[in-house]
Amino acid sequence: MIDASDLPEDVRALLQEHIESYEQMETLLLLRRERHEQWTASGLAGRLRVRAELIDTALAGLEASGLIEAIGAAPLRFAYRPAGAGLDAAVGRLERAYTERPILVIQLMSANAIERLRTAALHTFADAFVLKKKDRDRG
Repeated sequence: MIDASDLPEDVRALLQEHIESYEQMETLLLLRRERHEQWTASGLAGRLRVRAELIDTALAGLEASGLIEAIGAAPLRFAYRPAGAGLDAAVGRLERAYTERPILVIQLMSANAIERLRTAALHTFADAFVLKKKDRDRG
């Protein structure tokens, strides 16, 4: 287990609750750094040198989390628009932490991803028993 206590609590929460991939984090930090710009998904993919499909997924997650906003019609443009000052402050601290201690941030992201996989596997396992019980109750 990693010791992420050196990271601010709001950064740990941001990574746990809103950031699921490296592409999401890089996209978010680029949009924050250039907050007065509006980017297309293809523009972000080119700038970050990441496949467009990964950027599309990252943008959807960031938008659902209230960190960015889609603007206009096709092609959509995206801009950094956090839902509140608290989220903006947490993203600022994430950017600072990632600059100063990138390995720690990546380790925490990896630990969070593993925990999400474990939780999903446990839910799938539990659901299998619920389905079998329902089938037995019917028959």
